[in-house]
Amino acid sequence: MKLALRELNFYKFKYVLVTLILFLLAFLVLFISALAQGLAKENVSGVEAWNQEYFVISEGVDDSLTQSNIEGQIDQIEGVTDEGHNIEFSANSLITSDSTIDVVLTNTDEDIVPQADEGRLPENSEEILLNYKLTDEGYSIGDTVELKDTDVTFEITGFTDDIMYAHTSMAYLTDGGMERLDSTSIAAVALPENMSGISDDINNIEDVKMVSEDDIKQAIPSYQAEQQPLNLMIVFLFIISAIVLSAFFYVITIQKSSQLGILKAIGTKNSELVKAILVQVLLITLIGVILSVVIMFALNNVIPVSMPFYLNTGLMMIVSGLFLVVAFLGAILSLVRIIKIDPLDAIGGE
Repeated sequence: MKLALRELNFYKFKYVLVTLILFLLAFLVLFISALAQGLAKENVSGVEAWNQEYFVISEGVDDSLTQSNIEGQIDQIEGVTDEGHNIEFSANSLITSDSTIDVVLTNTDEDIVPQADEGRLPENSEEILLNYKLTDEGYSIGDTVELKDTDVTFEITGFTDDIMYAHTSMAYLTDGGMERLDSTSIAAVALPENMSGISDDINNIEDVKMVSEDDIKQAIPSYQAEQQPLNLMIVFLFIISAIVLSAFFYVITIQKSSQLGILKAIGTKNSELVKAILVQVLLITLIGVILSVVIMFALNNVIPVSMPFYLNTGLMMIVSGLFLVVAFLGAILSLVRIIKIDPLDAIGGE
């Protein structure tokens, strides 16, 4: 430990550069991870907010809620179970003074709709709850919103975060509010986890089928298209980090071969030298990763709500842990080099 700290102190500039590079790599991985999580939330957070395991939807629509319409089969579905929650969908647009904002209007249900993060849920046909991202458009509680090409207006009663479907903000209305719309349909019936046993009965109903929440999420085209390349990018960044760290520590080890040889010649054990390298790797990695995490949290406070950026604390801990693993893997070549150093060769002896 003392040997490792002395070397870090003596070669400050060299190890500060290594720490800076590791910090930049960790920050990039964490930023892309947060971006991937944010894009995922913009695709599927509205489905996740219902917190239901199964959905009854139309057949032949590729599990897409926006294309599903099961109004003609509702009576038959209710004959199988009365525990479901009808989910109505209506694609529309809100008019602002500067722009037109696409939204997906859906009905509230106390059992499946989350509580408002700010304000309250709508209680009558004249009220609406919006996605929190729309506050960036200037909306606030008490404002009146108007639907495009109609004279239908609603008063905003509150906002809730993470209610989006396929990059479109969702808005909640009461059943009476949905009746005021020109075009609306029952897109699905949401069922809780304990309803898996009725799948055969549901699938026997013509033109409908029972699917899982994951099926609904995977059916959103932009979800897979965005997550796969971003996740692949993260994997390659970890590989690049391992290669860069391996090169840095190996070159540093070669540069101090004579010093290591002298230490061996005076009786320093391989285990002590290996321990010194591992301590250096641990300290450098921890400093770089902790700095990147701190910067990420600071950045999260200034990024506009409209940007797809989501910090998942659990994921950040996993990524930080993986960086420690990658750093230690990168140090393996250096450890092998240390063990193989011959004191006489290193100090130029015969």
